[in-house]
Amino acid sequence: MPTTKPKNLALLLLVFIAAAVYFSDQLTLETFKNNKLFIADFIAQNYVLSVMLFFLSCIIFVNSPVPFAAAIKMLSGFFFGFYMGAIYNIAATILACVVGFGISRYAFKDLFERMYYERLQALESEIEENGFYYFLSLRLVMVVPYFLINILAGISRISFKKYLLSSALGVMPASFVYANGGNKLEHINSIDELFSPGMITAILLIALMSLSPLLLKKYRYAKQ
Repeated sequence: MPTTKPKNLALLLLVFIAAAVYFSDQLTLETFKNNKLFIADFIAQNYVLSVMLFFLSCIIFVNSPVPFAAAIKMLSGFFFGFYMGAIYNIAATILACVVGFGISRYAFKDLFERMYYERLQALESEIEENGFYYFLSLRLVMVVPYFLINILAGISRISFKKYLLSSALGVMPASFVYANGGNKLEHINSIDELFSPGMITAILLIALMSLSPLLLKKYRYAKQ
């Protein structure tokens, strides 16, 4: 009985994902740019609803293999401006990560364990002790999709507190980049344009710095 609500939520997410895939041809940056005036008018008249829809979209696409999460996050700046867009982006992404973690740990844990646990079993103790640093760096580098990070964290033994803190810190740099890109959407044709070589290098350096306490600890342990 305790897993009924998470399972219902997961099924609802699947329905929304299926609908998004069906209408995927219309969900493009060009479509949003061409309808800028209509969107601005709708947001002005339905601001709270617009924010709620943005949060719902983030929850759905951050937790799905459908590659719309980056586009949705980028639109935060387009919809709400850089400052509020960044705030909503960070809050919505953290909430999406929490929802994904809950679904993985409580609703579909048995299924996800059958799919992924063998790959994690050898690292179980390591993740329990140092999972904060690993998941923080994975969020920062943006190589592993967020939905996979949520699943792997859910079936690991990392505490919710450490997971939440690593997610909150890890999503911030990319959220600012996406909000800034959305705020300048008129001059951008693709998401790839947001990440220049210098930007990628900076993000990788931040990710490496996030692992430095762990690397230092292992170095000291090896010398003993």
